[in-house]
Amino acid sequence: MRKNTTRTVEAGDVFQPSPKITFNVDDDGVTVFDARGGTYWRGNATAADVMAAIEQNLQVGDVVDKISESYGVDPHRVRRDVHALIGELQQSGIIRRVSL
Repeated sequence: MRKNTTRTVEAGDVFQPSPKITFNVDDDGVTVFDARGGTYWRGNATAADVMAAIEQNLQVGDVVDKISESYGVDPHRVRRDVHALIGELQQSGIIRRVSL
């Protein structure tokens, strides 16, 4: 069983894909493959933007700003949704927090 080591997502946090994780962004969103268990995870276009930004080592606050500007959505709503998604991805082991 995986130990729950997640904490609240903060604007200055940086994440990266966990080892053994590969993902592909396409027109419909993102597909993540977890080689540890042979499982797939599928996300929408916003999830694809989040994963692409994570791969670029962007801080969470910058991810929120980028998505808010791209989609013309209120930053507070985007922040809530991005933080929830990142929490889910971290909890499932798809991404991990890093220090730069």
